[in-house]
Amino acid sequence: MKATRKGRETEEAFRAAARVVFARDGYLNARISDIAAQAGKSVASFYNYYDTKADLLAALAAEFHEEATQMAVLPYRLGLTREDALREAVAGFWHTYARHRGALAGVFQAAMCDQEFLGRWLAIRAEAIDRIARQIRQAQAEGFCPGADPVLTASALSAMLEHFCYVWQSQGGERVPVQFSDEAAIDTLATILVKSVYWNPLSWRHARGHVQQRPAVPAVRVRPATRRAADNGAP
Repeated sequence: MKATRKGRETEEAFRAAARVVFARDGYLNARISDIAAQAGKSVASFYNYYDTKADLLAALAAEFHEEATQMAVLPYRLGLTREDALREAVAGFWHTYARHRGALAGVFQAAMCDQEFLGRWLAIRAEAIDRIARQIRQAQAEGFCPGADPVLTASALSAMLEHFCYVWQSQGGERVPVQFSDEAAIDTLATILVKSVYWNPLSWRHARGHVQQRPAVPAVRVRPATRRAADNGAP
């Protein structure tokens, strides 16, 4: 049925409805009948496309991953500097997450209580982590972040990015006084990511005060009559 235009439209109607219902009721409270009603379709029609609610959520998670990946690689193909490209990639992820936050909140819930779904979600995440790890290896080839494990670093950065988006977009943010905006969030994430990868031992020692600059030597004016003596080391 999905091969026909009407079939594709019906499937997209279920996906769009699921985004609304998951955002409104939460994944655990959402029912297939609620999704079907939101889509204007029958429950029987739902089962022509998905076996379970988890199958639909996995499809939405894969859809998010595909869109986020496209947004992440585009800035690098445009030839931007690594810092600008990384910021644009972060901005793409942030705005993509916002469009899918209802489904992604459901992913967070389902992964905690459904081991089968957790395995499917980890498989999706593994592709993103592999891509980030490749970027870290490239940075290491250029002399940055020596000694860092590319895969563990990629996992940590990916988890930070995802959970930060979840807290601020799905949970309404931290209960602390802060001037929050999309731009501030993107700048914060981009700064952390850049400084986590694009550092080297010399810049690290400078930052920690391990490299001391020589004190400036005051200029000495030498009178013409004593220039030769001064050149010979005399006071």
